[in-house]
Amino acid sequence: MFAMCWNKRQIESCFVDGIGFNRLGILLAAWLNIGRRCVVVLLYLFALLPLVTFVNAQDAGAPCGIVDSIDMPITGLVPGYDDFARFRGRFGGLHTGLDIGFNRWGDPVAAAARGRVTYADVEGWGTEKGVVIIEHIFPDNSRVYSVYGHTEETETIKFPQVGQCVERGDIIAAIGWPSRGLPHLHYELRAFLPDDGGPGYVDNNPLRQGWYHPLDFTQTWRVRLNPAFIDYISFDLPPSLPPVTLDNGEYVIASGSNVAAFAPTGEAAWRITTDSAVTGLAALPENRVVVRTASGQTMGLFNGRFIALWTVTGPDVPFVTIGEAVVFITENGGLDAYDWLGTPLWSVGNNSPSPRVTHFEANTVEIAFGERGQNGVDWRLVDGNGRIQLETRFNTAPAMTHHSDGSWVAVDDGQLQRVAAGQRQLIADVDSSPQQLYALTVDITGNSYVFIGGRQRLVSVSPEGAVRWQVEYPGSFSPFTPLMDTGGGCLLYTLDADGMLHVFNAMDGTLLNQVALYPGGERTGHPTARVLTVDANERVQVSPGFLSMFTLDGRVLGGGASNCVVG
Repeated sequence: MFAMCWNKRQIESCFVDGIGFNRLGILLAAWLNIGRRCVVVLLYLFALLPLVTFVNAQDAGAPCGIVDSIDMPITGLVPGYDDFARFRGRFGGLHTGLDIGFNRWGDPVAAAARGRVTYADVEGWGTEKGVVIIEHIFPDNSRVYSVYGHTEETETIKFPQVGQCVERGDIIAAIGWPSRGLPHLHYELRAFLPDDGGPGYVDNNPLRQGWYHPLDFTQTWRVRLNPAFIDYISFDLPPSLPPVTLDNGEYVIASGSNVAAFAPTGEAAWRITTDSAVTGLAALPENRVVVRTASGQTMGLFNGRFIALWTVTGPDVPFVTIGEAVVFITENGGLDAYDWLGTPLWSVGNNSPSPRVTHFEANTVEIAFGERGQNGVDWRLVDGNGRIQLETRFNTAPAMTHHSDGSWVAVDDGQLQRVAAGQRQLIADVDSSPQQLYALTVDITGNSYVFIGGRQRLVSVSPEGAVRWQVEYPGSFSPFTPLMDTGGGCLLYTLDADGMLHVFNAMDGTLLNQVALYPGGERTGHPTARVLTVDANERVQVSPGFLSMFTLDGRVLGGGASNCVVG
């Protein structure tokens, strides 16, 4: 039932069925000056609504404006540090925010974006210091609360007033010194609790309980505010392999031993847990999924249901698909192909007791398979029926890609080569200092684009072998080479392991644009889960290997350069 509360003091302390009302609802009732019976009915009806709904209904519109830019609350973040959702036994749960700004006691803390202060209390967390909460309204009409915990006031920095409007960059607090740790800022983004500091730690994945990853959310909204933005999806687990897309538009990810499908709107469609870490994931037509784990367990899935289960032994290398065939490397370095139900289709034998795989990739007609031997890399091309088309040897582990005409292009020992019709052909010498890290792609007209890692150079070569241009690569050195792709032939795209997407003019190598994406921290990011694909209409699908995947308009990113004449 509900308590009887008539005057302002009674109303302020009134709780109905354990749900407390904030002052705005109280002032609304007083302003209307309605009778005590109506007040009881009004409060009773509010009590039936979820607290978040009640809070959201307080404001029709955005009295402090719509967010048009967003930052982190302090600068000087430690690269790679990310403790969101990290379990800490000391506090008995998973962290709901980020702890940043260690040993910077008294440093100013800024509002991440424009919004309205909903809570400000210098004793909000008792001996753990104060809390400020700001409500932000985003262009999609979503309401998000930024939380600044372990904060203090100083002689020159004071907390804002509840109800006050703030702008991005306004100083709202100082980094405090909590009783149970070093000076630092606890920073959260969440969809609820506008006037409560919150627990700080929870038992289950905070992404499924209304919290957002602060770094990913911030970078995601920066991308969403970019004119080139088309669409995005965010997952509640970081993928450990590149996500795949089903015919119905769902995205399927593998994260550790978990496999989950997400609708384009971001809701989970289904989830399963396997017996060990997932090492292979592929989508087949008609919404079918094939998964393989580190134990060799292989399964065919449909709508999250197990349709087939079998075991495939061999190295922990992601399998490939060609047509309806699902192809695995065997324990002796051969190939075994199955259909998605586990029925054997064909095999290619070999006699290598401990295969060291350097390359395993398929285009629409052939499989390229490289294995390190005593005198180089033994490389084979196998068609979709298991027939060997070519056996050859490279000096090193070549970087390789396939052309839309079915041929392959490789960089081996600084030499750019084409492999087609069972023959290898030298195109050009692109590097005088071989044994570097290479990556490459080929556009629709046959121009090659080669990244040379040790020299941080980007080179374009014509189909005839002439160097079209070469430029210094803007990214920093990484043991992971960039992903590369071209669309209609006017623009070149690269995606670095640190999440930076570069857009170049494919005609002369000019850097046209850059888009920063959040790739996760040192413990949470997976550079091998990155995705970069571009279609002929310059529609770019990109993921930095963490929680979010984006679709961008390359024509906007490239500006006038996207209207070149190809050929």
